[in-house]
Amino acid sequence: MHAVLVVIGALWMLFEDWVWDSILALMQVVARLKAIRRFEAYLQRQNPYLLLSLFLFPFLIMLPAKIWGLYLIADGKVLRGALIFAVAKVTITALVTRLFVISRDKLLLIRSFAVFYHWFREKKEWLYGELNKMPAWRTAREGIERFRRGLKRYMHRPRKG
Repeated sequence: MHAVLVVIGALWMLFEDWVWDSILALMQVVARLKAIRRFEAYLQRQNPYLLLSLFLFPFLIMLPAKIWGLYLIADGKVLRGALIFAVAKVTITALVTRLFVISRDKLLLIRSFAVFYHWFREKKEWLYGELNKMPAWRTAREGIERFRRGLKRYMHRPRKG
């Protein structure tokens, strides 16, 4: 049972890491816009507690969309509901990710935030350590890495035409 829970937890965290990394790359492109750079510079000058409270904003603005998506799924409109829910989830994650990236150092000045942040990182490292002990996981990870390299080669191959 322990192994099953570790795998489920790790798969969720890998998915979250993949979403996080993808959104970070996208948000770095968006952050090149002059207006965004100015806004982020303004945020970086703010009080850590104000920055912490800003994390609620994305959740509050997207909560109605997520509820609507779940309602549509329950009403049998699964594709439409799942799409709305996913867009809301990605939007929330994008906003929170970028806000975290630009405010992390200030947030770590808040003792309770720093304690939670370091506790979470420790648990995440433990989980990945447990996973890496499993031969099946190492084999799967190697296969995924081979697939990624092949996909990257395919995407960057010279085009004919």
